[in-house]
Amino acid sequence: MLARIERINLILAAVLTALAGVIWGARGALAAGVGAALACADFWLLVRIGNRLVASARTGNPSRGLSALLLGKTAALFALVFIAIAVLHLEAMPFALGFSVFVVSIMMLGLRAGLDEESEAQEQVQEKQA
Repeated sequence: MLARIERINLILAAVLTALAGVIWGARGALAAGVGAALACADFWLLVRIGNRLVASARTGNPSRGLSALLLGKTAALFALVFIAIAVLHLEAMPFALGFSVFVVSIMMLGLRAGLDEESEAQEQVQEKQA
């Protein structure tokens, strides 16, 4: 499931960057691309650190170092977003559009999973009626 989210994140990053380019031009495409790259990198790191945290907790030896790394990753993300908007003066709207790839991919997969469950339930009802 996480690999699917990562794959959809990358596809959406390209689509939203192109969309921002159409709407806002080259500056918008750049801002959306930077936002999308940050979001994809953040999710990639989150998955790797989270997996290691869960694995260390299962062994009964939770790692404070990994917890600190997760906190540091979040602080670095905040700093990078600040730099992108306040220092590099990237356009905020297209940046936010690109940065939203993770939210959109989770929503898409959630909707798809819900539709898959609904169709399975309907098939089971039809089999019982037959």
